Amino acid sequence: MRVTILLPLLMLCSGCTGQPEVPNTPPEAPFPAAGPIQHGSAPNQSGAQIQDPTGFPPFHSWPAPQGPVVPAGGAWSTPVQLTQRPGGGYRPQLALGVDDQIHALYYERTDEGDLIRHRHSTDGKKWTPPRPLGHTDERNWGPDMVTRADGSIVVVYDHALPDFRSRGYVTGFADERWSTPKALTPDDGGEVGSGHVANGIGDALAYVFIGKALGPAHRFQARWRWFKDGQWSPIHAFTDGQIDAWHTNVERRPDGSMLAGWDVGMGGGETQLYVAEGRDGAFGKPENISATSHPGERVHFAFGADGVDHLTWFHKEQSRPVHIYTRSGKPGRWGLSSEPSRGFGGYHFDPDIAVNARGVRCLVWGWDMGSDAQLVYSVDTGRGWSPPRRVAQLAGGKPGLPSLDVDSAGRFHVVWNQGVRGYNEVYYAMLEVQ
Repeated sequence: MRVTILLPLLMLCSGCTGQPEVPNTPPEAPFPAAGPIQHGSAPNQSGAQIQDPTGFPPFHSWPAPQGPVVPAGGAWSTPVQLTQRPGGGYRPQLALGVDDQIHALYYERTDEGDLIRHRHSTDGKKWTPPRPLGHTDERNWGPDMVTRADGSIVVVYDHALPDFRSRGYVTGFADERWSTPKALTPDDGGEVGSGHVANGIGDALAYVFIGKALGPAHRFQARWRWFKDGQWSPIHAFTDGQIDAWHTNVERRPDGSMLAGWDVGMGGGETQLYVAEGRDGAFGKPENISATSHPGERVHFAFGADGVDHLTWFHKEQSRPVHIYTRSGKPGRWGLSSEPSRGFGGYHFDPDIAVNARGVRCLVWGWDMGSDAQLVYSVDTGRGWSPPRRVAQLAGGKPGLPSLDVDSAGRFHVVWNQGVRGYNEVYYAMLEVQ
């Protein structure tokens, strides 16, 4: 059984030696699409031209909306700091593996570049030393991971050069070693970002990301490819590239099917949120969630044992993130949207959501009141979202990009980064809902 499950991982790492390999994508059609792939030509900035390499959004420097502050008094464990100076940590990801092993990823800023690190723990208190993976130079951004039933891990990330040319890569962890990264996107001089991965039935993997030709005249497309029966599919497109796509995501449902999401719109403004179901190596027709709810971005998912899908996202008005929304149901049959952040001042951004086997939902997001900023959370035990409270009370800095998961006992685990422009640390905490 173990050999059967690891076979796809070995094919991902291509022998675990040598240089990263280019995927076998036909040169005459590097981006086969569900429909014709087109590139926008508007002169406005796009992609790399408007991103801050430190990952620190500009709204943190603007006066925050006034209103009640989110109070302290949360029930999370004392935060554990997973990083330290001089490198710090950014864009953390967390996943629970076999026997509730807690795995955390992040990238560290070093003289050689932004390099990915992996740590794991059995209890959330004692962690293994940081283990390197991915490339050993330049910018290794946006790592995402899934854990498998055999104890192996699959990670995707973006490797970016100083001029923002970049490619997506995949690497795997098995038998206590990380494989040599293998390229998932072609060496065509373009740029990619926001890569995410989910595992399906058997050896199946879904990889979603944004990509475009380099330069401000072009627009990001949301794209995908599927690993099935030992090989990767061609690259397909969710969007046509006329307007930028941002913030892809993909996660596995309990039955092995997938739900992918992304948002479309001008950078910094309101965006339309889409989702699409994935089964048997392909994604279906996209659904515009915002058409029946609210605009927004950075969608995250949670899937209940009862077959209900849960969404969360945040909404910017005039480039300022002020709403956190949730919605439950199934594609084409969604319920009403809720706003757990309603009634509180400050900026609200970067939510993530999880649900345990008892149906208890947990929602975390970043909150910034200006002089006070923390990761906050709300819980729904079946009576609606509780008033938000703080996950922690850290001295100084701004929170961001939390990653949330749940273990077999129903406890919630979270990692997030917090700090100032140019320097952040990664923290971990655990919540048990009585």
